[in-house]
Amino acid sequence: MAIMEDQPESIPLTNAIPDVAPLGHTYDEALKEAGFGRAQMWMTLVCGFSVMAAANESMGMGIILPACQCDLDLDVSRKGIISGAVFLGIMISTYYWGYQTDIRGRKGVLKITLLTTVACSFPAAFVSNFHLLVVLRFLVGLFVAASSSSAIIYLGEFCPANRRGQMIGYACAIGGLGLGYSAAFGWWILSYEWTIIITESFSIRPWRLLFLVNTLPGLIAGIAFCWYPETPKFLIGQGKPEEALDVLRWVHKQNKGPGEQFNVQQLQGDSNRQIPSKQAPEGKTGTLQNLWIQISPLMKLPHSVYLAASCVQNVTASMTYGGLGVWFPQIMNIVFKSEVRIGAKICSIIQTESIAVKPILNATESTVIAECNDTVPQEAFIYTIVLGLMCGGYMLLSSMILSKLTEKTMIYINLITAGCAGIALQYITHAYVVAALFCVEIVAASICIVLVRSIQVAIFPTQVKATAISLTNLAARFGQIISNVVTGILIVQQCTITLYVIAALLFVSAGLNALLP
Repeated sequence: MAIMEDQPESIPLTNAIPDVAPLGHTYDEALKEAGFGRAQMWMTLVCGFSVMAAANESMGMGIILPACQCDLDLDVSRKGIISGAVFLGIMISTYYWGYQTDIRGRKGVLKITLLTTVACSFPAAFVSNFHLLVVLRFLVGLFVAASSSSAIIYLGEFCPANRRGQMIGYACAIGGLGLGYSAAFGWWILSYEWTIIITESFSIRPWRLLFLVNTLPGLIAGIAFCWYPETPKFLIGQGKPEEALDVLRWVHKQNKGPGEQFNVQQLQGDSNRQIPSKQAPEGKTGTLQNLWIQISPLMKLPHSVYLAASCVQNVTASMTYGGLGVWFPQIMNIVFKSEVRIGAKICSIIQTESIAVKPILNATESTVIAECNDTVPQEAFIYTIVLGLMCGGYMLLSSMILSKLTEKTMIYINLITAGCAGIALQYITHAYVVAALFCVEIVAASICIVLVRSIQVAIFPTQVKATAISLTNLAARFGQIISNVVTGILIVQQCTITLYVIAALLFVSAGLNALLP
């Protein structure tokens, strides 16, 4: 990973000067001239670690909490509070970090939030107080909210249009492996029984090490962003074309080597640049006024239509991924352990079980706490690893396909496929096919979150791009939290209706895709 170095301005050969308009090259032309190669590949890896950091911090607690319940004296309600603290922090800060990303820059926000997330998560591995752990997890949520969406914008603004969706998909494929990363390391680390006694009331056990392992991707990404430059697209939007040109020269050097000529001497201004309204002075109401000033361009046509359509699509995809995804291991446990599963449909199996999905979970956890047995069942690791590998693998496959198809086409294919899989669940009786259909529905919906972000990077102006994506993510997080609660209840009480409603929402979201450019 090379450090950006200042280079003297290149003097092109007389017979090699292209026919350039007086105003200079457009950004897309300059980015194409800078080439595609090593620079974008390393950025994809770093941004993938940034996305993985968000997945580890938000979903990794599902592995840690059962393992630490005896040491921290956790009951079901306390586990819910700890898990919810991260999501609450994410919801509160999502829009704010989008605003800061548009105002302060992509690199600065990523660097600060990733390293601060690690700084808050690291001491959580050593606490023995429930209330302090809740506070630390809430702080983690406040800062980790920026790592995923800002990384996607950062990567997208360095990639040419024909490669943007593909590379964003690769980064999210790395991030999608975060589920498998947490489960695989959890399975390995928690399989050992060792204790280091520090004091009478404090000891170090394997679950504390898992806290630290989950912070590694964010730490690596945060350090890497200290060396990487700001995106030239943002610099142009801030009226700094010369600085943007320096960054493009660095990209060109990384991709083509120092011996190649970079034939861009001047950049045009951002044609999509919005002239910002006068910022309010900082004070009690100044920040709120500036937040509204930042969001106001998104309330005007056509951006308001784009924002509404992408919000509905992300909410639906997140409800499918977050709702069915969270309950998928428990549902599969019921299906495979049921004595009446042969020849029976999934809803019949779920609704005829003597113990419902949610009570099973609560009863199991209550028994574990009463017996103080903090062993995590192997099934929890297996299902999580399989789902994480499927998410990462399918995102990788979709990224390869994106070299041939557009993001819009892929959204149509995935949303319709997910909806059809949801309907097929009503009629299939083979347990392994049911498991496969659940995975297809969950994974196909999850890739649409990535594809919608890729489209947003292209359609929204530079100065409000991060704000638009953060609002979409905020809506998606809200839908995900609601679905986590509602799906667990409705899948037992109204299984058939629940699966049909989710499928219908997926088809509606596919129709809304027509509103996007």
